[in-house]
Amino acid sequence: MTNETITCPTHGDSEFAHVCKHLIEHPAQPWYCGYPEEDAPWRDAWCAACNAAFEREGEWNEKNEGEAEIGLLCCHCYEEGIAQSVTSMDDTTAQAWVQYLDTQCKVLRDKQQAMTGRLKLNDYSRWDYYQENAQLVFSGGAQPDLVADVEFVGTLSTASDTWMWSWANFSLLQPVRSRILAVRDFGEEHDYPLLTVPKWKAQQQDGWHMTAIALDVLGAMGAYRVPTDNGFIFMVVLSAQLRN
Repeated sequence: MTNETITCPTHGDSEFAHVCKHLIEHPAQPWYCGYPEEDAPWRDAWCAACNAAFEREGEWNEKNEGEAEIGLLCCHCYEEGIAQSVTSMDDTTAQAWVQYLDTQCKVLRDKQQAMTGRLKLNDYSRWDYYQENAQLVFSGGAQPDLVADVEFVGTLSTASDTWMWSWANFSLLQPVRSRILAVRDFGEEHDYPLLTVPKWKAQQQDGWHMTAIALDVLGAMGAYRVPTDNGFIFMVVLSAQLRN
C-alpha cells in the first residue's frame, strides 16, 4: 500500500475510496456519494443509515464516525459495488420506471421511423462524427451531406458488458456531453438509479433504453448508434440540416 493505492486481493494495487462497511458488505442499496469528477472518479460513499448520522452532525467527527466504520475499497471493487445499487428501487418506484421506460421506447421507435424517412438516412453510404463540434455527418448520398447536431448518451462495452453514461466518461470531449447532465438530474429527481449510477452491467437493449430516456429529457428528434473497437456509442440527434 502507498499513499495513493491499496493492494486488493482480487485486483492488486489499485486506487481506492473510503466506503462504509454496510456498503462493502451489502452493495445493492443506495450509495450516498458525490458524482465522479475527472480528478476524483471514485467518491467516498456511505449508506442511508450512515448518511443520517452524517447529516445529524453535519460532518464526520468523533460522535458519529463509529456508526459508519469506514473502510477502504479499491476502485475496481468500488465500481462493481456501486453498479449493484441500480437494483435498489422500491416497488412503487420500480413500477413507475417500467411504465415510463415502456412509453419512451415506443416514442423512440416512432421518432426514429419519422426521422429516418424524412432525412433519408438510408440513402447515405457513410457517416462520421466529430466530437469537437458535436456533429454527426452523413455523406455519400445523392443529396448534399446531412449535418446532425448530437449529444452522446453513453457507451456500451461488449467486452465487459457494461453501460457507461457519457457524463461520467471523461475520455469524451465536453461538446458531446454538455447536455446529458439533465438526464442525470431527472434520474435523481425520480429516484431512478439506472440514470444516476455511472457504470453498470448492461446489454445492447439497455443502451437503447437509456437513449430513449435521453430522447425524452433532451427533446431530441431521434437517435443513432455507431460501433467502436469494443462496443457502441449511443447518441441522440437534436437537429439536422443539409450542408450548403
